[in-house]
Amino acid sequence: MAQARRKFSVLEAGSPRYVLARKKAIGKSIYLGVAVSYTSEGQFDWACSSYDGNEFVVHEDTFNVSTTVTRIDQLKQLNDNIIRTVHDYATSHNYRIQAVCVGCDDKTASVVAEHPDLKDPIREMCTRFWFDLDATPCIYTLRGLSLNEEAASAARKVYDWFTPQFPGNIPRIAVDPDTNEVLVDMDSHCHMVDLKHFEKTTDKPTWDRLLQLADECQQRKLKILFFNSTPQGGGVALMRHATVRLMRLLGVDCRWFVAKPNPDVFVITKRKFHNVFQGVTDDEQYRLHPEDKQLWTEWCEQNFDNYWGDGKGVVDTADVIIMDDPQLCAIIPRIRKLNPAARIIYRSHIEVRSDLASVAGSMQHDLWDFLWGGFISQSDLFISHPVAGFIPPRVPHAKVALLPAATDELDGLNKKMTSADLEYYRRVFNRCAEDQGSPGISADRPYVIQIARFDPAKGIPDVIESYRNFRAQLAAKGIDSDQHPQLLVCGHGSIDDPDGTVIYEQIIEMLAQPEYCPYAMDICITRLPASDQLLCALLRSSFCALQLSHREGFEIKVTEALSKYKPVIAYRSGGIPLQIEDGKTGILIERGNTQGVADALTRLYMDNDYYQAFVNELHTKEQDTKRQEYFTPFQSVNWLYLATQLAYKGNGNAAVSKAQPAAQDIEGTYMGSGEVRDWKATYVREFWQNGVV
Repeated sequence: MAQARRKFSVLEAGSPRYVLARKKAIGKSIYLGVAVSYTSEGQFDWACSSYDGNEFVVHEDTFNVSTTVTRIDQLKQLNDNIIRTVHDYATSHNYRIQAVCVGCDDKTASVVAEHPDLKDPIREMCTRFWFDLDATPCIYTLRGLSLNEEAASAARKVYDWFTPQFPGNIPRIAVDPDTNEVLVDMDSHCHMVDLKHFEKTTDKPTWDRLLQLADECQQRKLKILFFNSTPQGGGVALMRHATVRLMRLLGVDCRWFVAKPNPDVFVITKRKFHNVFQGVTDDEQYRLHPEDKQLWTEWCEQNFDNYWGDGKGVVDTADVIIMDDPQLCAIIPRIRKLNPAARIIYRSHIEVRSDLASVAGSMQHDLWDFLWGGFISQSDLFISHPVAGFIPPRVPHAKVALLPAATDELDGLNKKMTSADLEYYRRVFNRCAEDQGSPGISADRPYVIQIARFDPAKGIPDVIESYRNFRAQLAAKGIDSDQHPQLLVCGHGSIDDPDGTVIYEQIIEMLAQPEYCPYAMDICITRLPASDQLLCALLRSSFCALQLSHREGFEIKVTEALSKYKPVIAYRSGGIPLQIEDGKTGILIERGNTQGVADALTRLYMDNDYYQAFVNELHTKEQDTKRQEYFTPFQSVNWLYLATQLAYKGNGNAAVSKAQPAAQDIEGTYMGSGEVRDWKATYVREFWQNGVV
């Protein structure tokens, strides 16, 4: 007698177990393995294994497909059946599906290999897990004595990619031990999106240009490399994950490499490079000394020799290399020596105080003199945020192009979420806050949010002071305190940023001061683990966002807030005024004017028509079109355009002077002598949008 097939239980609404499941503070995290096999009768056998780190729960089923539709449509019907089954199971038990591994056995994999069009429905299942269930999906070929064994193996496999003690996380970042290449998206096993999803978010001229440039890169077999210091934490890493993901979907050979971390070096690159360039410190202890130069230079060169040098198949075969920020720029001379044909782009992401860097003897001047003279000057192109004051002295005008930062509309930081998702992540945040001794978010009160690293340039003390003033204004207007919005300040850390703990502790001490104590239980100060969806949910549920950075390159959190239709109150710092239309999409305040910030918060909160005007403007097609420049597809067009124009391979005219669009006036900057340095520079977009080749 055939053994009865096991099924997932679905709790009946209102039953004792159903009610009990809903009393959990946070739904239990589970990880699913799904195994699929074709039967000789043309049916689909499938099994799903639910794993919580301790035990497996198995579901087995046969799906009888319609014989009147194509095999592709049969797979789509199967997708519907699987998604519906696991959704009902997880929802009734109040489980949270964190990740899913979808796989098939060798026999089924061979059928798919013979019919490549069958891959699309399998990938479609993965993207539906991502968009419909907020579960990170991946694909593997599975082996086992039965479908149940394969499904269990798949569940364990995806479980191993996560850090299960924290709910709502993202996969651990994998780095190749031989080359320190970042193995994006679980070494390409993770499949969250397809090209069609990017196409839906991009206007047709931009999308067509992207496909054309990607095809050219494939035809010329161009190899593009990115280098930076860390695979996780901060805007550069976020952009690189998204860029490499899209490039691979387009079939472009694009790879990303990071350095082996050294905490002593990161003290130098953060406090003596980054902070000094931004002018957030004038303490002479952060001046670069000969021993600092030696330690940093040797670290860069050791990374190059150990991972990317001669015979490693990395730099020696590259056509275009992009160096993100100065942390690794000491490898540029070695790149030049090993591969003279490679074109090098230096991408500056931070605000460089060029006024201070022009003053002889200043820390900024000496630092820039060292980095430019010995390393960065050997690059072919200097890419800056579109602010003249960010372009340091001695960089030739002809070598400069402008490019804003970008975020990804489809990843965990920005994708759309259900009300259940938002509530789940609110509870996750509250658990994190409780663990750190911070108050949580109330379910029935609005809150103001600033998402940022705990960094001396992010203006967090100004956020606290502005909130204190805002609360005092509401009290003066007779608003009950239980109706006052809360304040939420949170962000991720980064392995190359030693300032995080220092600034976090300073803020906690600030809240203990008498003037802030009355509001401390409504101020949530939390350092969060890596969870893109958590930040997305917090921003989506907020009343409005703040960005009171004193120094800033181009803040993608502003873009992310605006894309969620949240008005942003921000200082006129760095590139932020380029992102916000004052009075239309947000409110710009002079740096340090916490009274002005409080006044703006009060008006937004008290005047609903005023607030709604911002929201309505952010929903317009015009604003949607403008924001596209700050998303991954548009940014990728910029990079592919530069690669195809600069690379020598398959381009006999590379490096030959070509027609250029008219340079754009960008705001001048006051140099240390008081002289205004006027700039005319060109956005990368001006080249490809105007058809210049």
